[in-house]
Amino acid sequence: MEDIQAIILNRTNRKFWYVKYTVFFKNSTKSEPKEESTKVLKTEKTQKWMEQKYLPVWLARKKEELKVDTINSQTFGYYCSLFLKNYQINHDYKNVENRANRILCEFENKNIKEITNLEIKEFLNSLINLNSKAKEKLSKNSKLKYLRIFHGVFDLAEDDRIIDKNLTYNIKFEKEKREKNTDTIKPFEKDEVLKLLNTSKDPKYGELLHYYLGIAFNQGMSPSEIIGLQIDNIDLVNQTININQNRTKGKLKETKTEYRDRIIPIFDTTLPYITELIKMAKEKNTQWLFSWKDGSPLKDIQNIRGDREITKNGKRIKNTTKWYKLLEDTGIKYRDLKNCRHTFAVSAIESKQFTMQQIAELLGHADLQMIVNHYAKYIEKKAITANRKINLFGDTLGDT
Repeated sequence: MEDIQAIILNRTNRKFWYVKYTVFFKNSTKSEPKEESTKVLKTEKTQKWMEQKYLPVWLARKKEELKVDTINSQTFGYYCSLFLKNYQINHDYKNVENRANRILCEFENKNIKEITNLEIKEFLNSLINLNSKAKEKLSKNSKLKYLRIFHGVFDLAEDDRIIDKNLTYNIKFEKEKREKNTDTIKPFEKDEVLKLLNTSKDPKYGELLHYYLGIAFNQGMSPSEIIGLQIDNIDLVNQTININQNRTKGKLKETKTEYRDRIIPIFDTTLPYITELIKMAKEKNTQWLFSWKDGSPLKDIQNIRGDREITKNGKRIKNTTKWYKLLEDTGIKYRDLKNCRHTFAVSAIESKQFTMQQIAELLGHADLQMIVNHYAKYIEKKAITANRKINLFGDTLGDT
């Protein structure tokens, strides 16, 4: 704002004096003329008094108001609110909103013109993974998700000509050295899978663990995706599952990314488990495939898995085991329940019945690189086992 010009108006059909004003900006533009009531009665004050006494005070106050509005409209928080408003229609809005709220804690009231790339980078490097008990720093991939919010917010400021150029696109992070974690992925052997499926039929492991394992081992879905299944997600005619949500910590959420939102085939080995679950759901008068006896949905995979047995001074103090008890009874070494999904992936790779792209799509991975990152050792050094009799082009030494 550069200046304000105003006059006192005498509206013949109004009992109050009015002010008519125009705002002039530094870029040589001006606002449309506006009017507002002074709330001062014409019977109380003359026009001369209003022009000489009232108007100077009004102008000073209005300039301060507009100055504050101008300052507020240049804050990071102002453009971040616009960004979130425009982003609401997107699939991953909730995740983006949560990240934006963490950013606003640091940048909300800062003038967007004064925020530097170094400041943003230091902030992103300082963020802790809230889902990690070990207080791990964010991975490069997670930092980039936060950085995309900065891109969007600063793009709006550039469009509004508050900044000349969005320099946040110049922020780069060093490539992380990826260490192969041999402890995380521990697929089950085929005989172990069969033993787990057969033994889990016993009701002492809970009503649903057997059905959960049948889907997890044969479809490769994640625990939260399986828990979130409803009858409407199943198409028995075309034998497909529409995965568009997951359930964890008592909340039904949309899938994490557009890649996890997918339709996958129901394999013949899975069909009996799905069919029985639908039958059970209808008997409970519920849409949820995995529910309590009253039909209400399970809150989390823990309701199927149970808590790992805890002992103190040789005395058992927690005994809600299901999955852990099953492993103990079958003599199978303990590993996390998510290894059912890993078992599907590794088995699919080694079966040679699927292309890598098909496996990626079944698991909801964004690209083949994720398959390589997760299951590299199961893919490496397979060339030596190739069929030596393969003839790709039908010729030998140039002879057809």
